[in-house]
Amino acid sequence: MQKYISSVLKFWPRVIKYFLGPLLLVILFWTIGIKQIWSLLAATEFKYLVLAYLFFIVSVFIAVMNLYILFYPLQKIDPRRFIQYFFASRVTSLIFPGRLGEFSLSYYLKGENINLGRGVAAVVTDKLITVTISMLLGIIAVSAFMKGQHITAFVLYVFLMLMLFVLLLSSRSRDFIKKWILRKYARHFAGFSKTLFSYEQEHKDMVLLNMVFTLVRMMVLALSAKAMFLALETDIPLLTLILVSGLETLSNSIPLTVNGLGIKQAIGVYVFSAIGVSPVITGTRYVLGFLIEYSFGFFSTFFIRDDLFVEKKVEELH
Repeated sequence: MQKYISSVLKFWPRVIKYFLGPLLLVILFWTIGIKQIWSLLAATEFKYLVLAYLFFIVSVFIAVMNLYILFYPLQKIDPRRFIQYFFASRVTSLIFPGRLGEFSLSYYLKGENINLGRGVAAVVTDKLITVTISMLLGIIAVSAFMKGQHITAFVLYVFLMLMLFVLLLSSRSRDFIKKWILRKYARHFAGFSKTLFSYEQEHKDMVLLNMVFTLVRMMVLALSAKAMFLALETDIPLLTLILVSGLETLSNSIPLTVNGLGIKQAIGVYVFSAIGVSPVITGTRYVLGFLIEYSFGFFSTFFIRDDLFVEKKVEELH
């Protein structure tokens, strides 16, 4: 009985994460008006939607470069193979909560002689840079578009995230994770701490380049969002979209739903409503974004060769 209860307690959090996002999305769209969203979708200008898709594809390849330049000092990898590894991890990130699937890239790269510890350290470095820039943009966005208690709530959220990062990166936390969570698997993550804490000092040029590409990627994503709004006959300043993208990126980091589903859209509807954009227009823009992101995830699977992971599987069998 105790074993059954234990398995249920482990199972339910996963179920909640997978159902919470769609539930939040349904509630949000139901509140906005599903019929109104559908009517607006039917009137979407196709040329702007195509433009939004192209900008999104560009942003994906900038993300590839972002990670490639961080992994390059650790191990020289064929760019074409790296793109396929990235696509595989990206599809995984669309399935697992809070973009945790992005860390699967480290697992896929085991076949390139990069152990999990060093690989995860490179991905964490990229995430820290992205989250830091997103926080700065988010603070500006909140100061510009929100008032009173909402600013306090956001500042509290940023403070908690910073404390969480500090706590997770402390030696005591790492020792606890090794001993009680990873246990016998801890040896697979050898080199994580050394790589993470020395990377910035040893490869400052790569970190700086990653920061530049991160800012460029956010600008390109903002252009994609602008095109989607134009497809709905709504023109929003690019700077506003760049600032809001910071909040959206932070919402994706909250490991409560799959890919930040429901949370990202609710935050966006609130912020854009604060600057006078109809919730129906914002909700429809997120439906378009959802279709673009997941359709690209589907199409990208056709570019992943079947034999990409064969060598790694053979090694694991031995």
